[in-house]
Amino acid sequence: MTDTKDRLNQLLPFVYRLRDAEQGLPLRALLRVLSEQVDVVEADVAQLYENWFIETSQEWVVPYIGELVGFEPVFEAGQPGEAETTQGQLRNKILVPRAEVANTIRNRRRKGTLALLELLARDVARWPARAVEFFQLLGVTQSLNHLRLERGRTVDLRNGDALSRLNGPFDEIAHTVDVRRPNSHRTLGRYNVPSVGLFIWRLQAYSVTRTPAYFLEGSNIEAFSFSLLGNDVQLYSPWRPEKEPTQIANELNLPAPIRREALEETVPQPDGTVKTRLCENYYGTQNSFAIWASEDWPGWSIRPEANPNEPIPCDAIIPANLATSHAESESEGLVQYEPKPGKVAVDPKHGLMVFAPNQRPEKVWVFYHYGFSADLGGGEYERPLIQPSGSPLLHDDDLNDFEAWARKLAAQTDPASNDLYEQFSSETQTLLRKLKDDGVLPDEEWNKLRSALREDLNVLIASTSFYDLPGFKLITLRPETRQLIEENPQDDDLLLLNRMLLEDAYPNELALLLLIWRVGENENLKTINAALSQWENKKPRHGIIEITDSGAYTEQIKITMLRGKSLQIRAANLRRPVLRLLDYKPSGLDAVVVIGAENARFDIDGLLVSGRGLEVKGEMDEVNIRHCTLVPGWDIDHGCEPQYSSKDSLFLLNTKARVSISHSIVGSIQVRQDEITTDPIQLTVSDSIIDATSDEEEAIGEPGCPVAHAIVTIRRSTVIGEVQTHAIELAENSIFTGTVTVARRQIGCMRFCYVPHGSRTPRRYNCQPDLVEKPIREQRRRNEIDEAQMLRRLEDERLRVRPQFTGAPPRYGTPEYCQLADVCAEEIKRGADDESEMGAFHDLYQPQREANLRSRLEEYTPAGMDAGIFFAS
Repeated sequence: MTDTKDRLNQLLPFVYRLRDAEQGLPLRALLRVLSEQVDVVEADVAQLYENWFIETSQEWVVPYIGELVGFEPVFEAGQPGEAETTQGQLRNKILVPRAEVANTIRNRRRKGTLALLELLARDVARWPARAVEFFQLLGVTQSLNHLRLERGRTVDLRNGDALSRLNGPFDEIAHTVDVRRPNSHRTLGRYNVPSVGLFIWRLQAYSVTRTPAYFLEGSNIEAFSFSLLGNDVQLYSPWRPEKEPTQIANELNLPAPIRREALEETVPQPDGTVKTRLCENYYGTQNSFAIWASEDWPGWSIRPEANPNEPIPCDAIIPANLATSHAESESEGLVQYEPKPGKVAVDPKHGLMVFAPNQRPEKVWVFYHYGFSADLGGGEYERPLIQPSGSPLLHDDDLNDFEAWARKLAAQTDPASNDLYEQFSSETQTLLRKLKDDGVLPDEEWNKLRSALREDLNVLIASTSFYDLPGFKLITLRPETRQLIEENPQDDDLLLLNRMLLEDAYPNELALLLLIWRVGENENLKTINAALSQWENKKPRHGIIEITDSGAYTEQIKITMLRGKSLQIRAANLRRPVLRLLDYKPSGLDAVVVIGAENARFDIDGLLVSGRGLEVKGEMDEVNIRHCTLVPGWDIDHGCEPQYSSKDSLFLLNTKARVSISHSIVGSIQVRQDEITTDPIQLTVSDSIIDATSDEEEAIGEPGCPVAHAIVTIRRSTVIGEVQTHAIELAENSIFTGTVTVARRQIGCMRFCYVPHGSRTPRRYNCQPDLVEKPIREQRRRNEIDEAQMLRRLEDERLRVRPQFTGAPPRYGTPEYCQLADVCAEEIKRGADDESEMGAFHDLYQPQREANLRSRLEEYTPAGMDAGIFFAS
């Protein structure tokens, strides 16, 4: 670590530093305090210089730089948010995009060019896009003096590739003229001379890296699914922006579904024939998907030069159609296709692969991309790894062998003890000298020494220079300690480093504050239970089990928490492990069971759990579920239909824990509490989807009871199913598709939510359909309409503003899961308190992005041209 605390002291003449050392270094302590303030001033001056440039400026400076270059925010996108809040900062990044401000002058110089529209979509809205000039797709009469044989041709019914792209962003077939404008507020037109279309991809492509493929046992052929859940999954290509700013995006540049026709590449042969093969631009670990097979696959013997540790060679992959459209089961859904020996047939539309008969390898791994809307649930995306909170200061329970430690400090036989002794107070030093001279202390003095040592060490741990003691440079450090030193920690992390250094110096005498066990294919620990066994033996105050790959873990998990301890089971960053829970016990649950203890905390982060759910019971302070997927309905079939629609994903049994769910996808939540002797549990849900698989099923409830004994807080979430709870403390910017019933209406409020008609809720503010009903009821109050007209219009308005999802009903496993449909009412798509959409995808701020982009298209499109936005996903 870079030490700047003593730089002022180093500027003093040596004679003053020598005299200062003789008096106990009071001058150095004063100069260290001054150095901290000097560092603050220097950092502020340095940041002022960085704020001159758009690339390095702080977020609050971006609008001011934009004003200097003539950038004008779009009024239709809404007003800026509060810069002090996280939500306000996210909103401001959308309203005033840094990239657009940086490129404003460049874009004005390129005004009127087609490729500029794609750059605008990327800079303004952060959306991948493809710009299309529709006049080039018009069926026109050719001029004999200027023939263009590639335009205006009749449809070639033999060209399956072109037919599969019909009416899409990559269409090349001629069309008759369409006089409607592409930017119309009613119906959008396309094919006209002045029309330009900007096709937008809102779904993102998420990777799954080297995960086991799922063998379809119900089929009669050697078939695998790319998805470890066994469902059909459309393969996607990742977003790879064009290298040149003048290039128009093609299918390989965009996060688009991979078509079977695009996966085939035609190669002319010397004899005049045409041979089809797999397009190499899609296959490989750096591209869209790849397949590995274990060494027992017979295809390796055909290719002795191939390396079994590498993906199956490209020439062994055959694009094929492996599924029928009317399948009712896995076996019925698969086409009985048998590739030649040494070949593997792949269907990108359904995410299936088939090996030759009797050539199925023992193990198959895959790498692929799937489509989804946002960083939600378990997935390989950037997410913050939350370190355990709590003070690193010493407690009485942390002193495992106090007597041995005190004797070691008194003897001062090791460098760390010698340095620490010099830092202790005079009272502590006196007691340690007496222990060294007499060899024993009375019980009263032992207790006094124990208290004095703990207080002195806590003062040292809280200091900013404790880690600088020379004795710590001579001890063996844990990997976690070395890693923390390399990160140049500050503030709370620096206190954690001080505590970890103390533990490394006295491993037998002090209890561990934090231990991390890493589980994975390439780690020493291969299973979660192996790490749990070590956690139970070591008993650190905070334990972390980190899974370092995207593999599958089929285990029975039962965790018994310890008093005052915390445990976090998490996926490493950019990893998505799958925990598969099977039906081990004929009678009873096979869920992940967490048995609580007083002052204990349990976290689960970044995992996908299928087959069963999570059961929490007993005394506990906190349960946190972050960036996880607890598969709704426990499991899904090949068509993404839930296997057990009425089963719960989270079961809370007689626990006092505060349960928090954030950025996750979970199924039904069931609470069973003793309503007489316990208070309602606190359940907080934010930026998540609670999916009971049906509007009539219970999303939050209690078995056999009218309402769950819980007080719920829900922010920016989508709840599919009925909510039956004791009270709702706060619900905002959320969608409830099922009836909401609370026992205590006088507690809490609901604001900017959609709540179905007939719900029993606390007071509501700016909720739907209340807002659209209000003017109709006002007309009735003024006798402008009769009772029958009012009821009819109320029913029409309720139906109009009911949330509509793409691909309804929403099913987990589909790319458009819980995405609001384009035809959904504007009151829902812009119904949040900041004019964003209600529900789990609120923080995407898609209405603001769209408004910004439409305004920029009007600004940069040449006069006489009409540019419109078309959502490709």
